[in-house]
Amino acid sequence: MSSDTIADIITSIRNADMYRKSVVRVASTNISQSIVKILLREGFIENMRKHRENNKDFLVLTLRHRRNRKRTYRNLLNLKRISRPGL
Repeated sequence: MSSDTIADIITSIRNADMYRKSVVRVASTNISQSIVKILLREGFIENMRKHRENNKDFLVLTLRHRRNRKRTYRNLLNLKRISRPGL
């Protein structure tokens, strides 16, 4: 993980969607919880739960299911970071 937690969350969700995974685990911080709540409200993810493992907190995200999973990959979760820390 890099120092840009927002980009890490978005990349994890986008990669899991691309490889047709239904569950993603991200580190739990205050900012990641706020972002996940927004994504949950906007319909990008279905469910969120907290998980604790080896004294570390994680958020387990359930991605939105696709009806036809046999087609080639098409980016349904069009998540993109507009403002970056270096700009």
